[in-house]
Formats: sequence, C-alpha cells, structure tokens
Amino acid sequence: MQKCLFVITAILLLCITCKSPAPPPAPEESPVAALQFERIQADSINHIELHYRFKAENPRSRPINIEIKNWQGLLNGIGFDKSSAALHLDGANVEGTYISAAPGTSVEKSLVLYLDMRNMPSNYGLMSEDEYLAQLNISLDYRYANDTPLQGAVSVSAAFPRIREPQFTITSIAIMQAELINTRFKVSLRIDNPNIFPVALSSFGYELYGEGRFWADGEEREVLYIPAQSSSETNLFLMMNFINMKRQLLDDVLAMRLVRYRFTGEVEVGTGVSWLPSFHMGFDRNGNSVVLK
Repeated sequence: MQKCLFVITAILLLCITCKSPAPPPAPEESPVAALQFERIQADSINHIELHYRFKAENPRSRPINIEIKNWQGLLNGIGFDKSSAALHLDGANVEGTYISAAPGTSVEKSLVLYLDMRNMPSNYGLMSEDEYLAQLNISLDYRYANDTPLQGAVSVSAAFPRIREPQFTITSIAIMQAELINTRFKVSLRIDNPNIFPVALSSFGYELYGEGRFWADGEEREVLYIPAQSSSETNLFLMMNFINMKRQLLDDVLAMRLVRYRFTGEVEVGTGVSWLPSFHMGFDRNGNSVVLK
C-alpha cells in the first residue's frame, strides 16, 4: 500500500514539473499616424495655404490622446521662422493640441500651413529659386491615461512654383504729333516675365509721369501674353492734354532728349496655375528713357 502511494505521488510530482509555464502576454500594438498633402491654394502671390490630412489609428482597447508637441517647416531644405508661417488645426494653432481616438478606432483631421512669402526669399537665400519644396515635420506624443507617453513623428513634402511679379521697363517715348492743346506720343514698353510659366496681363491701367510731372494716363483691355522666362514688347498710345497745364510743359517735352519717367498703375496677372488663376498687382517703376521725335 505504501509502495502504491509512493508511485502515485511520484507521478503527480512528475506531471507538475513537466507542465509548461504560461506564455507572457502579447505586447500591445503601437498607435500609427500619417500625414498626407492634399492641395494648395492662395489669395495672392504672398499668402500661400498648404492643406494636409492627418490620420491616426488607435489599435488598443483604451482611448488615446494624441498631442501635437511641436512642428517644423522647411523651404528647399532651409528651416523657416514661425513668424512667417502658422500651422492650424480647426482654426487654432496646433502646438499643444490634443486629438482623441476611441479604442480600436481611427481619427482624421485637416491641417493648414499658412505661409507668408514676403519675407521668405530675402531671409532664407531663395531669391534664385524657381520652385519651392515645402516640408512639414510634426512631433507627437501618444498618451494612454497615466502611462508614459509614446513618442512619434510624421512628415510630408509638397512642391509648388514660385510666383514672381512681371517687370515693366519703358524703352522709348516717341512724340507722334505735337499740337497746341494735345500731344500724341507712343510709349514702347518691355514686359519681363521671370516665371517658369507664361502669364497673361489684362485690365491694365497706368499713369505716366515725366520729370516728376503728370503726363498722361491710359488703360489697355487687350490681353498681353508673355512667354515663360522671357519678355515681350508692346506700344502704348497716350494723349497729353495741355488745357490744364502750362504751355512751358509742351516746350519742355519737345526739347527733351532724355526723360526721367515714373510709370505706375495696376494690372491683373493670369498665371495658368490652377490654385492661383489670377492676381492683381500694383506697380510703380522709375527709370530713364530716350525721347524720339
């Protein structure tokens, strides 16, 4: 009997010692986020908006808060000052913003990067660039209740052409017909297009001054096309009226060989760029021009 008990006890001990240990719990999946560029839009050549879609997945059985800790912007590889830009989520600055996701769900949010291009080229050595590559980097903290936050990051780039204003230069002023009351003259105007795409000028209104005095004004409604990174010349025909001017001005104009001019006005510029179909541009140019007779 004792021998039987000993055998049973030994078998039980053997079974206990042969039993496999319980496997460790499987590690929880980590949250995942992505940033996607969607579109670009602008209300002028100086104010550019880059629109993004932020996506995050919460694979765990607990809710998560995703904090946007910080962001960095680069233009052609050069970091730019945040005084020239702002990143918004739901109309507010994103830094310190929390995005929540329920257990086992995903969440999407729209982000907008506002760029003020007026200071970018001069401050960051981009004057010679024809295209921009804007990179957006965002640092994240994934927070599950009181757990230590998990760190993450997302990044995406977007390319767009630089938009430059056309430049105007008067190459000559020719007196066509000189009369006591009216004098007709032709202004030869060169228009330089520094952009990598053609532009079209319309609604072209201007005023011409010579030696600091108003000479004439005019408006061109015919569309002017200027090829990419090229120039075109056009002629403006103006009438100088001396009814309200001193006779001496006509004598001065007829005697001139060279005039210091000021050419000012406004023009609408069509770019053919889908996100910026056209923009209004004011101009104010000074220079010297020969006077032909």
